[in-house]
Amino acid sequence: MSEAVVIATPAGPARLRRTGRATLAISVLPDGTLELTAPHDATESKIAGKVRQRLRWIVRQRRAFADMNRNRVPLIYASGATHRYLGRQYRLKVRSGGGGGVKLAGGYFHISAESNQPEEVEALLNAWYRSKALEQFTDRLAQWEKWCAARKLPRPKVRLLRMPKRWGSAHRNGQISFNPELVKAPSTCIDYVIAHEVCHLQHPQHDRAFFTLLGQLIPNWQAVKARLENF
Repeated sequence: MSEAVVIATPAGPARLRRTGRATLAISVLPDGTLELTAPHDATESKIAGKVRQRLRWIVRQRRAFADMNRNRVPLIYASGATHRYLGRQYRLKVRSGGGGGVKLAGGYFHISAESNQPEEVEALLNAWYRSKALEQFTDRLAQWEKWCAARKLPRPKVRLLRMPKRWGSAHRNGQISFNPELVKAPSTCIDYVIAHEVCHLQHPQHDRAFFTLLGQLIPNWQAVKARLENF
């Protein structure tokens, strides 16, 4: 993948990267930024033409993100605040003077910190989320090892990676990257993302063969995907 460059498009400035993919991918990030991933041989005029064809969709996406960001309640890292894990909400109970740790019990995140400063509480909770994400994704992905082996696909391996616009991504060597934030989503949504990325080990592109396989593995994947997007 090439380094990103900024180009002018009918939808405004966009960050462009070039890869070996066969078609142009257009993404709108939560902050409204436009990202493009194009084949190495695609001209900027051709890319701009494709963006023009998707202009209405881009406007809708930007409007939806703007509405979502406007209504989003900032997370609070103090006793009484609620945070999610596997789709459920739990309240924080923070006590100062402890050595630093997080325990989930009785419907609460019990957090002991040297101080009750929000920055420290946030760091402790994020570290806990990351450890649980690795545990959850590793256990769930392990259930696909026999399926992959039967199809002579590489053994899937977990990697945690913060991604601004994706829940997961798959590499042909079997490495599957997951956004640690996914561990906050319901289990059915996590399993959908895992199945989605496992399908990419056999079908790298979002082509008909990919969606046929995904539909066989998760018949109601559209509904689960919509639930994840709403989450």
